[in-house]
Amino acid sequence: MNRFVKLAGILTAGMAFSACGMFDTSDDYVGGDFAKLVQKEQEWSDTIKVVDNWGLEDTYSERIYSHKPENFYFETSGNINEININMRIECDDDGGKMTVSCLRYRRDGIWHYGPDIVFKDLEGNKMTNSDGYTVRMLDSLTVGKKTYTDVLEFDATGANENTCNFDKFYVAAREGLLRIDLQNTITIERKP
Repeated sequence: MNRFVKLAGILTAGMAFSACGMFDTSDDYVGGDFAKLVQKEQEWSDTIKVVDNWGLEDTYSERIYSHKPENFYFETSGNINEININMRIECDDDGGKMTVSCLRYRRDGIWHYGPDIVFKDLEGNKMTNSDGYTVRMLDSLTVGKKTYTDVLEFDATGANENTCNFDKFYVAAREGLLRIDLQNTITIERKP
């Protein structure tokens, strides 16, 4: 009888904790190595200097907002090449969702963002969506003489129809924009 009372007490306590969410495993999160992007509380904006492989210099405005461990938001815009990129990660109970938007010129003379490029249920360190766009996390990337860690690579070279005016971009989780590869073999890199 004493064992029965102890067992009933344990079961009752377990149900009470479960009902109160104490053992809730459906917390929002970002899966795989993509979680490295949401591991720091930060909010900042800055202007950086970049240079392309032809020696042409430009400035990019960029902003990062990251709330650990719920979301990550990055935006950047350049002047000369008129490149604009927005990327956000939203945590959910299925591994999170990453959305990339890039500016695209339309014939009506107005700049418009193309359709959102979405990656759902993030896991591992590389994912390709149904349109052929790929994202992957790199441990590091060297630009100039500096090595950056926790770098996201967005790759549009395998896309069925690339809606961006670039092929690739690279963003470090803490430092922001590192490099953009344009569609015409021009590479734009962050200056030291």
